[in-house]
Amino acid sequence: MSSNEQITFEPLTADDFPLMHAWLNNPEVSPWYGLGMDNRTNPTIEAVVEHYTPRMRGESPTYPFTIRLDGRPIGYIQCYRIGDWSEYARDVDVDDDAWAIDLYIGEDEFRDRGLGAPILQRFIDEQIFSRPGVTVCLISPKPDNTRAVRAYEKAGFRYVKTVYVPQEGGHEYVMRLDRPD
Repeated sequence: MSSNEQITFEPLTADDFPLMHAWLNNPEVSPWYGLGMDNRTNPTIEAVVEHYTPRMRGESPTYPFTIRLDGRPIGYIQCYRIGDWSEYARDVDVDDDAWAIDLYIGEDEFRDRGLGAPILQRFIDEQIFSRPGVTVCLISPKPDNTRAVRAYEKAGFRYVKTVYVPQEGGHEYVMRLDRPD
């Protein structure tokens, strides 16, 4: 990433759904990120709209954003309070007030450029640790997603444990970042 490039986050809109559909069907994204156990890979545009509309409208406790580089959408990022998803909170067994992040870079030309850690660091500063009382942030890639794990380590996350998450139909490699004092 060059020092001239500007990373920003824009709230998800309906205009982003065709991009989301393309990204979720990208063979570099789909093995790692889907719409949950029932619709893991190759979602239709209708499934994308159905899944993300409640988040976009604020009807879900998950906050969705597109990742922008110099204004161009290059990926997706979301955050949520762990305690707002009770089944998941039980699975990962952390404090309910911890927040979690999920993300992917959807545009092929922006992968393997060292963007993951700077994206995470900026998002954590702006959307997670800027919230009063939030002291813990989690991210939980699939255990064999080594590209993601490396980026998250560069952003300061450390491995905590691997857990099985039934609603996702697989294991997650739980990583934690504590708010700096």
